[in-house]
Amino acid sequence: MAAGPKGRRDESPLPWKPRSQGADQFALFCKKYVKTPKGAGARKPFEVRDWQRQLVASLLEDRPKIALWVIARGNGKSTLVAALALHHVIMSGIEGARAVIVAQDERSAGRLLATAARMVELDDELSSRCRVFRDRIEYAPTNSVIVALPGEAHRIEGEDASLAIADELGVMRREAYEALLHSTGKRAESQLLAIGTPSPPSWREASPMLDLVLEGRANDAEDFKLVEFGGDIAHPVDCRHCWAAANPGLGDLVSEDHMRAALPPRSRESEFRRARLAQWVEHDDSSFLPQGLWESANTGELIEDGTEVIVSLDGSYSGDATALLVATVSKTPHVDKVDLWEPPDGQEEYRIPIHEVEDAIRAACRRWKVIEVVCDPFRFARSMQILESEGIPIVEFNQSPSRLTPATRDTLESILAGELTHSGDPDLARHVTNATVIEEARGIRLAKEKRGSKRRIDLAACLIMAHSRATWRASRKKKRRRARSFRA
Repeated sequence: MAAGPKGRRDESPLPWKPRSQGADQFALFCKKYVKTPKGAGARKPFEVRDWQRQLVASLLEDRPKIALWVIARGNGKSTLVAALALHHVIMSGIEGARAVIVAQDERSAGRLLATAARMVELDDELSSRCRVFRDRIEYAPTNSVIVALPGEAHRIEGEDASLAIADELGVMRREAYEALLHSTGKRAESQLLAIGTPSPPSWREASPMLDLVLEGRANDAEDFKLVEFGGDIAHPVDCRHCWAAANPGLGDLVSEDHMRAALPPRSRESEFRRARLAQWVEHDDSSFLPQGLWESANTGELIEDGTEVIVSLDGSYSGDATALLVATVSKTPHVDKVDLWEPPDGQEEYRIPIHEVEDAIRAACRRWKVIEVVCDPFRFARSMQILESEGIPIVEFNQSPSRLTPATRDTLESILAGELTHSGDPDLARHVTNATVIEEARGIRLAKEKRGSKRRIDLAACLIMAHSRATWRASRKKKRRRARSFRA
């Protein structure tokens, strides 16, 4: 979406006066003006499926104040939401209509707005009447607008939505949802549409989604409409009937081959049921990897001397372990433990031998062509400064959620796809097995099973950092080799 001044726009209404109303009008609008922005059918008219028409009818024809759609991932939700927002500001007949889309975070909100913007760009009639900005789309004939906001209550307060859309309600905090709901109270005709997959168990208290689902199941109120697609929790995960029940786009928008490829043990059963079958699971399978998957990646091979590698350090001073791991620079890295220092049980006075850690890094740099030594600088900043002054290439990896969450996801996906192997080191296996994941709005993040646990995961933390940097390095265009080897 280009920044800067925009030219004047055609302020005449669309040259189209349909006789149809509700979902039928929406389907005709999409066929006439909306192009599929990407993927299958890209640049072709957006054909509204029968099941999508029924969903839209529950909003535009039943006219509830609140509508909630529960549906599995991958069923074209983003395209449908973007088209609904455009239809609202253009065809509702409301002067100064305001469609407010709220998503998990800034990035997700921007992605939905970008989908609507691309639809505008692909149609001459729409692009002549709409102005696309980084944070909004304006429709000139009725001075209407689409805005997209992150799920932060203070960003939503004061909005005046004629159509409010809560995307991925299952990981939206109550205060954000409530701020969006109250933004619709200023206009008699305003509505709120919430859509998403069921909340993870860890989000049940933070998100209002389950409470709304239970209310919708128990009551048949005119001002609240619940539409659920979901499989039977008592059926096995490969039940084809459940696949179809949870995925109305199965065989069209949702590939059966991709569903089959994601079956356990390639993904956690609880997550498959929640994300792919739209089921309300009671417990997280919180282990980082499904049982047996790590062992299946064991080749028993060491990394040859002189190989280009990343060395990662997860350090501590007392009370926890310090670990060093090595990974080959490759899109399919091979990893091994370099060294590990763990406090002996019952020795609270134990301190990590910092000089030994520094010497182990120097030795690794003599053995391999170390492209980077990657570490979280917490507690080891002085050691990193010393080593960097000796010519060792140090790279900081701050373990903040914004960085660690995508790195954890990428590592997990590589292991599931068979794109990461290891030497079979027992300490590394133990740490990976000990690791659990926490589900957050951004995705999954590596964690101990509980705070203060003695089940170490430091080598698993090294694995996440090393995989992130090794695959990134491998994806860069080849330049003149700058790898440095350390000499004593």
